[in-house]
Amino acid sequence: MPYLVTLLELITAIIALVAYAKYRHSKEKYFLIFLWYTLLIDVLGAVLGDIFYVNNNGVYNAYTISSMLFYFYWYYTILKKKVFKKAVIVFSLLFGVVAFISLCFENWNVYHSYTFVTGALFLMVLTLFHFHQLLNSNEVLIVKHKLSFWISTALLLFYVGMIPLFFLAKYTNIMGLSYQIILLSLNVILYGCYMTGFLWTKKEYNRF
Repeated sequence: MPYLVTLLELITAIIALVAYAKYRHSKEKYFLIFLWYTLLIDVLGAVLGDIFYVNNNGVYNAYTISSMLFYFYWYYTILKKKVFKKAVIVFSLLFGVVAFISLCFENWNVYHSYTFVTGALFLMVLTLFHFHQLLNSNEVLIVKHKLSFWISTALLLFYVGMIPLFFLAKYTNIMGLSYQIILLSLNVILYGCYMTGFLWTKKEYNRF
């Protein structure tokens, strides 16, 4: 079942590549690289864990930090209100502190849960900032053609489900088929929204 997520990542990355001309002049242009980077990390993690039987939590810890910082940077570029931009900076600094403490006091071979949850919570707030910005702009009628709208929708829905799932997995005995099904469903939502965004986005609505 984990390989189905990798397949979703591959399909999304290919669609993003094919549709690149529609958003190459927008602030979302770096998502193409990010999606291929995500795919590479997942393949590397699978190779280390499933073929060489090496603990791959370090790979995913590094991905958690780098992906969250990427998202923070992206939101800083698309949010227009100064108070929102300042919030991104504060969130980034706080996230950096939590990540640094985790690096210092947690084993690298254990998944850094506090880093993940902190970044996820901050990201959810930033998605709400972005929705507020869209609803109070003249772009509200064409949001379905805005790639940023679909990315924010994907992130919000994914992390709304991932945070409780994460705690269920950590403090209950859900680590089985049920966990895998829920995780796959959340990834289908995440990459489904991404794919919809890349397919529906229009060039004239995705410029700097």
